[in-house]
Amino acid sequence: MLKKLIGKLFGFETEIDLLKEQISQLSMDPVFGMWTRNAFLQFSHVMPRGLRVIAFLDLDNLHQLNDQYGYEEVNRRIRDIFSVPFRRSDLIARWFSGDEIVILFDADQEFALRKIGQLEEAARQQGMGFHFQLGIWDVGKDPVEKVIDELSEKVLGQKAWEKQQPSKSR
Repeated sequence: MLKKLIGKLFGFETEIDLLKEQISQLSMDPVFGMWTRNAFLQFSHVMPRGLRVIAFLDLDNLHQLNDQYGYEEVNRRIRDIFSVPFRRSDLIARWFSGDEIVILFDADQEFALRKIGQLEEAARQQGMGFHFQLGIWDVGKDPVEKVIDELSEKVLGQKAWEKQQPSKSR
C-alpha cells in the first residue's frame, strides 16, 4: 500500500505500467502471433519438473516463398498454419530466425505427433512444408537450449541428406 502511494506521488506507477506493457509486447512476436525466443526461455525456467515433449520445426523454402509471394502473405500463411488449436499449457515460439519454430508440449509424444500431423496438413493447405524433430526434455535436469540445439542439428542433418539425394524424375 505504501509502495503504491509513493509510486503515485513520484510518478513511478505510470512508468512501471508502461514498462510492463513494453515487456508484454516484447514477449509476443506480432508477425507470427507466437511467443519470442526470450519469452519461451523465461517460461521454461519456471516450468515444473517432469518430462516434456519438444518439437523443433524448420519451415521449408521460406526465403523463396517470401520472394514469390511477399513477406506479408507468407507471414499470414504461417499464422494460419499455427492457428491449429493447442492446449493452453503448450508453448509455441519463434526461435532464432523466421523459419525456426519451437513447440513445448505439455503432453505425451502421441499427442505431439497428432498436433504435428495437423500442422503438416495446415501447411500443405497453405502451399508450405517443414521438417521437424521431436525430443524429450527432462525439466530441471538438462537446459532446454541443449535439447533444442540437438533437435536443430538433427533437422539440419535431415535437410542436408535430402539435398544430396538424386532428384526423382518427373
